[in-house]
Amino acid sequence: MASSDSYSMVKRLFVLGTTTSAFCSGGLLFTSYMHTPAYVKNSSDESLLNQWQTMGAIGKVVVPPLALIASGANFLNSYLTHTQPQHYRFMAAGVLCLAILPYTFIALAPTNAELQSRKEKKENTSDYRPRDLDVRELINRWSNASAVRGFLLLASTIVSYDAMVHLTF
Repeated sequence: MASSDSYSMVKRLFVLGTTTSAFCSGGLLFTSYMHTPAYVKNSSDESLLNQWQTMGAIGKVVVPPLALIASGANFLNSYLTHTQPQHYRFMAAGVLCLAILPYTFIALAPTNAELQSRKEKKENTSDYRPRDLDVRELINRWSNASAVRGFLLLASTIVSYDAMVHLTF
């Protein structure tokens, strides 16, 4: 592949990776800092649980595939630029995108399970879950933990941009 062909491919992958990670980042941060606080302030517990369930259902469908696309684009750019020091930056951007998936399972799972059990009105949850918190506090906890995913994707976008700025062909 000629140098100009490689650079053209890197540019396309860069646009794909940064666009998808920035889109997801914006959505997660908007949800955490704008949408959720407004609902917590102005909604009943039942309405909050319905909103959480709706946001979660949409997020499960949208965010993981886009994070995988962004990660894959960054990993391909890392491969295509393997002769340059910047390829580590593309690799780091890919890892940051992928990091939201295990983070979701580790950091959000207890709160998600508690909210789900409250939504289903079940009382059979483990002791490690925050039983003493009300629905508003649980939603705020979920929102703050979810914001971390937005910041991971934002960091991925910035690292990828930094790699592209310093790239030479």
